[in-house]
Amino acid sequence: MNINIHYDGKGIRHMAIIGELDTREKIQQLLSHMEQNIEETHITFFDSSILHWSIIEKLYALQKHKRSRVFVLKPYLYAYLSKIGIRSYYVAQEPEGCKKESEVTTRNSKALYAQQVMDFLTAIYDQYGYDYTQYQIDSIMRRIKLCMLKENIQSFEVFKRVVLENEEVFERLFLDFSINITDFFRDPEVFAAIRDKILPYLDSFHHIKIWCAGCSTGQEAYSLAIMLDELNMLNKTQIYATDINPFVVEEAENGLYPLAGIENNIRNYRNAKGSKSFMKYFKVKETYMEIDVRLKKSILFFQHSLVNSGSINEFQLILCRNVLIYFSPDLQKNILKNFYCSLNQNGFLILGKREGILNNGGHQYFCNYDPENRMFRRRALKEA
Repeated sequence: MNINIHYDGKGIRHMAIIGELDTREKIQQLLSHMEQNIEETHITFFDSSILHWSIIEKLYALQKHKRSRVFVLKPYLYAYLSKIGIRSYYVAQEPEGCKKESEVTTRNSKALYAQQVMDFLTAIYDQYGYDYTQYQIDSIMRRIKLCMLKENIQSFEVFKRVVLENEEVFERLFLDFSINITDFFRDPEVFAAIRDKILPYLDSFHHIKIWCAGCSTGQEAYSLAIMLDELNMLNKTQIYATDINPFVVEEAENGLYPLAGIENNIRNYRNAKGSKSFMKYFKVKETYMEIDVRLKKSILFFQHSLVNSGSINEFQLILCRNVLIYFSPDLQKNILKNFYCSLNQNGFLILGKREGILNNGGHQYFCNYDPENRMFRRRALKEA
């Protein structure tokens, strides 16, 4: 990482942050520059798609006193800062090779065919290491078309070449492939059922391990931590929360969430049989809220692919909600087998409301526990 600093004729300090802020030393280096008492600072982040919570808090403080402007070149960072109320300016860049191709006329545009897309997905795996070849093909095709529209590229062959040659364009396609719809206590009746039907059993263990697979930006994992805290079980629980998207993993680690929509979160919490005040678990700023550090310490967030990373550890409970629906039945079966291998005897699996174990071979590994809330229990070894 490089920090380039210069002052213009008006005395405004301009800081250009080039490279990733991926170590404590780099974060502290930037914070030390931001601590200096300068009248006005303009900060440009060239390569960062996410920022550490301590940097965000400093940006918030500077903007509160009208002493900074923030410029970003990565769309994910711009969206994240906007979501939590940090004003920033997006500097759009046209990737090399796109400008000329964006002028391709519609007569060169062709309908997408499944085999074309499968060849493209194989090339993506070879180039970048992300395997989408067993995702639901219709969903993938819709997301490719959406990305082509945003990139203003009409020819699939041109789009394919640009993605494979330009990592920034692939990053934007990667974000379109990622599914990040979540909320605190989403489907509160499921969390109420976890509280009543699963946690009393887990409380018999001296140490509890829970895996939130496909954790997105962390609300599900933090919702579990809140529930465990209210039942005096948090101090003996370790929650593992994983996602294929490294940006949402870092966002989850930050634990910063917008105040917009807080009424729905509070309503979900109450419907999930929350027994205290939802807001007691947050430190509130004007535009966002930060999760209690006690809850942060109970959760280990890390990047993990359900497609090719295999099983991990031995858990009493796994949640993987609203993820399998984007995978083919064969891939669903492989993932369910990995979940089976990752659970201890009599462990629980919770899927999304539109997911199940009948059409993907999952009944070999799991039996119904609470079908209405998509709760399943691991079969005994002799049954599987």
